[in-house]
Amino acid sequence: MLLDRRIKKRETLRTIAEYEVLKAPKNAAKLKLPAGPVKVSLLDISIGGCSLDSPNGIPVGARLAIKIDPLVFALEASEKRKEPLEMFGRVTSCITNALWHYRIGVYFTKIKKKDVALIKRFMHIKERRKFQRWNMTRT
Repeated sequence: MLLDRRIKKRETLRTIAEYEVLKAPKNAAKLKLPAGPVKVSLLDISIGGCSLDSPNGIPVGARLAIKIDPLVFALEASEKRKEPLEMFGRVTSCITNALWHYRIGVYFTKIKKKDVALIKRFMHIKERRKFQRWNMTRT
């Protein structure tokens, strides 16, 4: 049985993100880590963290700089934002999947207030859409 350690609610989505390894743990010396930014898919997000689908395995404890395409968030929240969401995070898990990719769990260590606000609005709108709407017509 898997234990979900997430503190904050996450919302599933697909959009483009980019990460760069800023600092790797000392025990990661044998791994070949990417030297520059890597474009990946964002799988889910909360105000506390996210999951990334990466072609590279990143060791737990590594520090990342992350940029996320704002288009999905801006469309849902009816905003005209063009600059990416930017945050820093720490890798909490790295699990291989069947496609030779890795699902990387990231805990945000630093995120701008305006980015937190946008993620909160996005999640609130998505949550509202999950509830059934009342049909007020009589049949």
